[in-house]
Amino acid sequence: MPDQILDAINGVDAKLALQIAVAAALLMLGRRLYWLFVAGVGFAVTMHLATQHFETPEEWLPLALAVVAGLAGALFVIFLQKLAITIAGFTSAAFFAYVVAENIGLSTENPQAALLAALLVGVLGAIFSRTLFDWALILLSSLTGSWFLLDPFELDPMLYRVVLMIVAVAGISIQANMLHRDRGKRT
Repeated sequence: MPDQILDAINGVDAKLALQIAVAAALLMLGRRLYWLFVAGVGFAVTMHLATQHFETPEEWLPLALAVVAGLAGALFVIFLQKLAITIAGFTSAAFFAYVVAENIGLSTENPQAALLAALLVGVLGAIFSRTLFDWALILLSSLTGSWFLLDPFELDPMLYRVVLMIVAVAGISIQANMLHRDRGKRT
């Protein structure tokens, strides 16, 4: 994994470098720059779906689709904030639930159950993002960022889950600390 990161930094794999940058931004700035959260979710989900489900000889196509989806998400949130955050909350939570179901083998054993779980968690994510805006952005951007950071690396499933939770908790801690400082400045 460190070699892949160094290669990305040295310009060998621009897609991986961009994916790591988006993941880091989601982990650290998802609440403060909520438009970035929506753009990051659009980018991450589109990149994953395009690389997993579209066979194309052009390596740039999934990246281009992801960038377009991310930009569309950012513009969408700028003009229609509440609706965009609700949709991003649903998408982020549903996609994270589906990735977890995929990781534990549920999507292979019972794809309908995995899809139903993803939809239910997505609805909870949408409700959560509307009622607890700051905390929804912190939690969902940290979960999405942690998944997106680890997605390109092939880890043992148990190690993947442990590292995923550690990275998510780190993102939540960073953003919660920033939220606490921001609220302290207002009083």
